[in-house]
Amino acid sequence: MIIILTGIALTISFIMALYLFSYSYIEAIRISNSDDKVEAGTFIFMSCMAFVFSGFTYVFM
Repeated sequence: MIIILTGIALTISFIMALYLFSYSYIEAIRISNSDDKVEAGTFIFMSCMAFVFSGFTYVFM
């Protein structure tokens, strides 16, 4: 049972890390193309959470 739950947690954390890195990449492209004042709160939050979920992925391996 523990092995199954660990596998599920690994899969979820890996998918979330990929999603968050992708979203922060797209957000960085959007920010770099902007000529107006930029609010980068979403980018910073998504980047930090991507690294957190990467750490979770490493823990569950």
